[in-house]
Amino acid sequence: MIIKRVSWQDIEYIWKTFLWPDRVSAIEPTSAMVYLKGYNSMNMTYLPSFFGCFVDAKLVGVNSGHRCADNSYRSRGLWVDPLYRGNGYGKILLETTVRQAMEESSSFIWSFPRRTSWPTYKSVGFKKTSKWMQSETSDANSYCRILFD
Repeated sequence: MIIKRVSWQDIEYIWKTFLWPDRVSAIEPTSAMVYLKGYNSMNMTYLPSFFGCFVDAKLVGVNSGHRCADNSYRSRGLWVDPLYRGNGYGKILLETTVRQAMEESSSFIWSFPRRTSWPTYKSVGFKKTSKWMQSETSDANSYCRILFD
């Protein structure tokens, strides 16, 4: 298993096909979402990082991240092929994204995972910071974050 950077085209295909196949709004490289509520279009101006998990040269997992206007870092789009789940690949992808957030001197990293993914986020150190709520892509998402010293 190896984690390496991937292109927007690689991750976009995975997101559209497997992670958010019924999503109505456009899937873009960055998100205007703001931690806990609202939107800020300035988030869309930051350069995202895309990470892929490869097993025997096959892309089996992805995640991405980007800075936000409030100096936070958004982790988004974690997905691992169902045939490869349970091997810790999601955790490694999240850890890679957390390191990227720290390298970019963000004050904290946050995400909005599905309830089904929460154990992976918790294992990396994310703390749940909202109730579970419905979103465009899931019936149960919650905000979570890791504060940096």
